[in-house]
Amino acid sequence: MSIVIENVSKSFGSFQALKNINLKIETGELVALLGPSGSGKTTLLRIIAGLEDPDEGVIHFENKEVTHLHTAKRKVGYVFQHYALFKHMTVFENIAYGLKVLPKKKRPSKQEIEEKVTKLLQLIKLEAFRDRYPSQLSGGQKQRVALARALAVEPKLLLLDEPFGALDAKVRKELRRWLRQLHENFQITSIFVTHDQEEALDVANRIVVMNEGKIEQIGTPQDVYENPKTPFVYNFLGNVNIFEGHLQNGKLIHGSVAFAVPNANKNKTGSAYGYVRPHELVLSRESDSSQSLEATIVHVHHIGRTVNIELKRNDNGQLIEAEITREEFDSLNVQIGDSVFVTPVNMHIFQNKKTGAESL
Repeated sequence: MSIVIENVSKSFGSFQALKNINLKIETGELVALLGPSGSGKTTLLRIIAGLEDPDEGVIHFENKEVTHLHTAKRKVGYVFQHYALFKHMTVFENIAYGLKVLPKKKRPSKQEIEEKVTKLLQLIKLEAFRDRYPSQLSGGQKQRVALARALAVEPKLLLLDEPFGALDAKVRKELRRWLRQLHENFQITSIFVTHDQEEALDVANRIVVMNEGKIEQIGTPQDVYENPKTPFVYNFLGNVNIFEGHLQNGKLIHGSVAFAVPNANKNKTGSAYGYVRPHELVLSRESDSSQSLEATIVHVHHIGRTVNIELKRNDNGQLIEAEITREEFDSLNVQIGDSVFVTPVNMHIFQNKKTGAESL
């Protein structure tokens, strides 16, 4: 089912949760609404579900306007962060619930319900748990039951609100993988809300990055990560080092250093900010470039095959974060207190630190 959202706005008292949202989701897509708390992502999901009415704008499902259509008539499956399972019902009964309360003309027979729920139990790998109660399940198992219950009624649209937010990191990773496989099997249009950047980048076909009730950027995970359109997107999708300076002849002049700006307009001038991710910094013992900054290592953190290094610039005390491989770290043969030279290899320039309206 395709979805078109046009000029949707929503306020709660004096707080404007959504500001003129426009978004199109194609049939079969798995889309993440990504943003910090208060960005409007859950409000947008609830409006799509029919749990909230927009103050302005319209929503279409498959070219049919559903802006004020009751939730029950939208054929939407909704999965909450905290499962919302019925405590007095077994796993089987929870999954079957939506089928049993359908109008009599649409309600499957007992045999059909048995067969359908059994298939879903096999899908979520909980066949042996069919007679257990929610209190006897782990968090990950509860969330799988909640997803199976939502799928039992064959919704045209699956909505998930922070579905893995209450789970530990290992279980979240397992369920992300499971959700991808589930989506491939069912090919159902799905939208999930998350504030977890890794989760969105790992699971979604497309990401909608939201901030303060507005859409900052829409794109594939690779696109929004590698080509952020605003400083907010750059900051929100990972750690970043920021270097302030001014543009001159296609370069960012930063103190005594002139950083090259890929594809820069040489006619652009004025103050600007260079954004560089930690893994886009090269560390060396000797300066071999006019774009190198000298800094002192103040902290080293080993994470598997990756080494995170915190450095303090020798000229102005600015802290810099670098991320290199263990092999690169070993070849450098450095320790805390040593001075090294830091060279950016992929700098992204914004002339407005807040909005990025003049990004290059």
